[in-house]
Amino acid sequence: MVVIDGANGEPDVARLFTVLSELMEQTNSHRSYTAQLHAQASGIKAQAIHSQTGFVLRRFNMDMKKEEYDAELERMNSAMMAENQALQHDNKQLNVLIKEYETTLETVMGLFRQRAHDVQCQELTRIRDYESRILERETEAQAAQLGVQIAFSASLTRVSALLRSALRAFNGETEDGDPNASDWALERECELARLERENGVLRMLLGVPGGEEDTNLRLALPPSQDEGRRSVLSAVREGSIMKGGPKGTVGPFGAYKKLHAS
Repeated sequence: MVVIDGANGEPDVARLFTVLSELMEQTNSHRSYTAQLHAQASGIKAQAIHSQTGFVLRRFNMDMKKEEYDAELERMNSAMMAENQALQHDNKQLNVLIKEYETTLETVMGLFRQRAHDVQCQELTRIRDYESRILERETEAQAAQLGVQIAFSASLTRVSALLRSALRAFNGETEDGDPNASDWALERECELARLERENGVLRMLLGVPGGEEDTNLRLALPPSQDEGRRSVLSAVREGSIMKGGPKGTVGPFGAYKKLHAS
């Protein structure tokens, strides 16, 4: 705390009060000036917002004269018209660029589709060519295999015919003029031989005496020399003993046996 002497205290106090009053006045003036600055800043901000939107209100220009206001309004309209024209020009340029881009893109896609179609056609043509070649080779291989099988079958047929002729000549049989009849006779004799063997097996399974021996005997007997065209099995049947009774009785297969006298 400052202590003021009594002799010199009154002038100092007066001077202090004077300084304080001046400071208070300056503070009040600064406060009022700050408030004015805030108000002006708010107005300028509002004007800036409305100028960006393109609408100027009359209440912001109350301090302007009518001529100045009209000139400012005309200037603003001219600026907006110029900006609109620039935007229209830019829009036209963008439309032209978009059309060029679409045309270029369509051209590129057309070339791409054409190239893809050509490649696909080439692949399909190549696949068809390969398939036709494979089928042709398979057909040739099958035809060659079939020809080999046919040739082998023909050779086997000729060998079998020669073998039959040799066996007939060895057994004293005469040559048959009809090969089909000979084949039929051979098949018939083979079937009879199979039936004879089955008969013997059935006799053996049923326990009939002499079944297996009779079958073996019939298959083992040599052929007769005076029967001409008769086969080996016919001669065996004529020289064997019938197990079903005398001539004309029912045989083991349910059929009448007719044997020629030798």
